[in-house]
This record gives sequence, structure tokens and C-alpha cells, in this order.
Amino acid sequence: MLKSVLSVKSSRATRLSWNYLGLILSTVLLSLSLAACGSDTPAAGGLRTLDMTIPPGAATSTSAAGVEATPTVTANAAATAAGTTSEATTAAPAANPATVTPLPATTTAAIAGQPTAAAATPAAANGAASADQLESNTVVEVVKKVSPAVVTVYNKSKYNPTTRRIIPNQPTPGGDSQNSADGLVVQGIGSGVIVSNDGYIVTNNHVVDGQDGLTVALNDGKTTVNAKLVGRDVTGDLAVLKIDGPVPAFARFADKAEVGETVIAIGAALGNFRNSVSKGIVSGLNRTLPSDNGVYIQTDAAINHGNSGGPLLNLKGEIVGINTAVLRSTGSSTRTQNGAYDVAEGLGFAIPSNVVRFVSDQLISKGSVTRSYFGITYQMITPAEAGTLSVNGRAFPLVEGAWVNSSNGASGIIKGSPAEKAGLKDNDVITAVDGQPLNDNNPLVNVILGHKPGDTIKLTVQRGDQVLTLNLTLGERPSDT
Repeated sequence: MLKSVLSVKSSRATRLSWNYLGLILSTVLLSLSLAACGSDTPAAGGLRTLDMTIPPGAATSTSAAGVEATPTVTANAAATAAGTTSEATTAAPAANPATVTPLPATTTAAIAGQPTAAAATPAAANGAASADQLESNTVVEVVKKVSPAVVTVYNKSKYNPTTRRIIPNQPTPGGDSQNSADGLVVQGIGSGVIVSNDGYIVTNNHVVDGQDGLTVALNDGKTTVNAKLVGRDVTGDLAVLKIDGPVPAFARFADKAEVGETVIAIGAALGNFRNSVSKGIVSGLNRTLPSDNGVYIQTDAAINHGNSGGPLLNLKGEIVGINTAVLRSTGSSTRTQNGAYDVAEGLGFAIPSNVVRFVSDQLISKGSVTRSYFGITYQMITPAEAGTLSVNGRAFPLVEGAWVNSSNGASGIIKGSPAEKAGLKDNDVITAVDGQPLNDNNPLVNVILGHKPGDTIKLTVQRGDQVLTLNLTLGERPSDT
């Protein structure tokens, strides 16, 4: 009996020892687990910083377009007396967190030519701003600063329903429809942008064509002022207006646009939606349009009727172009699965800033535009077209350049023109001017824009199997107005 009792006590003692050991092991494992997890306590000062880091020695990736990708963002958000701001700084390479500096946003003062002040960038919810958020913030700032410089242009006419396109139910600004003080009614609505503190406004020629009076509505939706037509250029589809009195803001021209950069279009979409904003990218440069030897910026930013004459802006708030056209129909006879004809989307076009500046400066200074005159009709041949057949079965030349020809069967050489005097002939391909190759990135119209009437230029010409050099003295283009 005693032996039996001792055996039971021994068994219980053994079990208790194992239980104590298990408890000790569990405690140790729990402590290790907590140490590994760390703490979720916010940093000192109530800030919570989220860092997404690149491993030491890792490099940022580069896309096919040559744009450096942004792998990480670090932002510190702090409440200040003026509100919440986001602070982003460029970090050192290797082990330090990679950061993104906010895109520059031009202030109203900068647009108006006054001293600038730093623009605050709102912080993201958790104190970290993504690259997309930074771009979005910049777009918002640009719109705030430039919108006051964008105006709605009302083309007014004497009421004559047999010769004028009158917009129904659209009162004349400053008057009551057809019974306004000036006796004019609205026949067209477009957009414009103030480009100087003197009140000069750039718009499209087709916005003011046929006008008997012009009225401009400012962005506040309340102020309307009469505008004077300073001059217009039919060839470039540009016009300059002027308003008197102080202006709310004005925008500056950019030096150039880059394919892939973000752009913002502002204008009176459909004539009713004042200062509508759309965003896209520069899809292409030096684009040509049917029956037009001009070159344009292509963009997928939404452009509608009424946007004509409004600015296409970069993220600095500078004018990269003036919106002028949109391509809807592809001209294709191909039908989609539902039987509809193919329709183009996202094909808007703007006149480049260098052309706008060239034209507007002359219109402001003398009311007209002097252009160099070549005297040919031509088509720029791209690498994809060289040596192929056109849609009408004609063979394209084998080389890139300006192909002298006329689509209507007439001669591409204008009689008595500088081109005829220089010895150019139909089907010649001008491959270079003064040794500068012509191609889809450097079209003939851009090269000629840098010359004035009376300049003599040297042409490299492909004529069949021959390569010729011809000297051409530029004339002055006859007026289109």
C-alpha cells in the first residue's frame, strides 16, 4: 500500500515538472515572438513615417521610353499652423530610403510675372504621397493658377439667319440675346488665353472668323468685356485680341514639348462648360493634318468644340500649344463588329508654342504676319512610307524628305514662285536644307520658320537616281487675309 501511494505521488510530481517546463518554454517563445514583431507606436511628435526602401546597391529601373521609374516614396507629414504639408526630399543612394521630390507648381504670382512663393502640397492620408498623388497635386495647382488667364470668346454677328450660324438659346454676353445694346447675337463660342499683362489674348482664327463684334468672359463667370481684334493669321489659324483694364493673370509660353509629358487642356468645352479641364500626355510631335502643311502637337487630352483657342499646358503652367483641332473619323471604310465605322479616340491637336509665339509677336507688333515663301505643295515622307504605295496606289519615294507633288493632279510647283525659279520639279524630294536633314522630326515648315524673306538656302534634292544641290531665295508669302 505504501509502495502504491509513493508511486502515485511520484507520477504526479513528474507530470507537474513537465507542466512547469512547458510553461517556461511557452513564455520564452512568446517573448521571442514579441521581440521579432516590434512596436507599432508612432514616432516622436505624433508623426508616422512610412518608408519604402530599395535594398542596398539596387538601381532604379528605366522604361523603354527612357523615363526613370520611381520605385519608392518617403514623405513626412506634419500639422502646422497653416495646415498640413508634405515634405519630400531626395535621399542618398544605396541603403537610404529613395524619395521623390514634388513636381514644380507655378504660383499665380509667377504666372503674372511677380515674385514667387512656395506652393504647399497636401499630404496623403498616412503621411506618404505617391508619385501619382504628387502629379495630381501639381495639376490642381496649375489649374488654380492658370485658369484665371483662360477666357471664353464670343463671336458675335448681326442677325442674318441666311448667312450666319446662330447658336440657339445663347444670349449675347452683356446683353439680352438678339435685343442686346449692340444689336449682335452669338454665332460662335471658343476659348482664349491671356498672354501678357497688357491684356493680349491668343485664340484661333476660326474662333473669330466672320465676327462683327467680340466679347470675352473671364473665368469668374461674372465679368464680360468687349475685345478688340488686333490681327489674325489664316495660314496659322491664330488670332490676337486685346482687352482693356487689369487682367486676373496671364500665362507664359514654354520652349518646347516632350513626347510623353503630362499636359492639361483648359477651355469652354462645347461652348457651355466654362474652363473645363482635361488631362493627358503629349502623344506625338510634328504631326500633319490632311490638306494642311502645318505641324501640330498630338495629345490624348480631351478636346471638344469650344476648346479651340484654349491653352495646352505643361506641369509648370506654361503654354506648350494652342488647341485647334480634333480628329474623329479615321477615314477608314472598315466597320467594327457592331457595324459602325471606325472612329478615332483621343486624337487632339495643338499649334506648337514656337509657332504661336512667332505669329502672335508679329500680330501684336504690326497686326500682320510676314512669312517666308517657298512656292510648293508637298508631303513629308516618313520612314514607314518610303518605298511603299499610298492609299491611291501611287508609289512613295524611296527616301525621307519633302516630296513635291499635288494631290489633285496639278503641279506641285507654283508658277512664278521661288521654287520654280530655283529649278525644282514635280516629284523631287527635298532631303535637306543647308545640310540639315528633313524628316518627320524636322519637317520643312519648321526649317523655313527660322528664315526670313530674302534669305538664300541650299537644298539637297533627290531627283530619280540623281542627287542635286539647288540654291533657293525665299520670297514673302502672299497674304491670306
